[in-house]
Amino acid sequence: MNEESDWSARSSFAILRQPETAGLQSCQARSTMALLEPYRIPGFDWLVLKLLIAIGVILITGAVITISSIIGLVRAIRRRRRGGRSIAAVVLASIAVAVPVSWSLYWAADALYQRESPLNGFLAINAAVCLLPLSWLIGAVCANVAPPRLNP
Repeated sequence: MNEESDWSARSSFAILRQPETAGLQSCQARSTMALLEPYRIPGFDWLVLKLLIAIGVILITGAVITISSIIGLVRAIRRRRRGGRSIAAVVLASIAVAVPVSWSLYWAADALYQRESPLNGFLAINAAVCLLPLSWLIGAVCANVAPPRLNP
């Protein structure tokens, strides 16, 4: 017996070379490897990327509107106390109000399209999100309408 055939007889893969068990072992090896390989859905990575970008844009827009509304409201209150006016503050507040209102209208229209009631918890959340920019707009308009103070 030569050395190569002796090694193949002692090898753990010798059972695969036997004709009666070759098909069964090959099938088991393939099924085990199939469990270890990752399953790939075509186009899924692009879909996840687009979803993450959309969620990121929504969160960043919400954070920008919230922060700018708080800063704008504080500045409008100070401006009102000292009698200053600013048309730019009213324009920025109007833009800040337009974004969440358009978002709320979109979701209300989508609920109506899906034949659901738009009066639900999601509308309440959107209305709460609209309150901060709306308060900024009201503060900016009131600061512009207030009579100017005479500085002594």
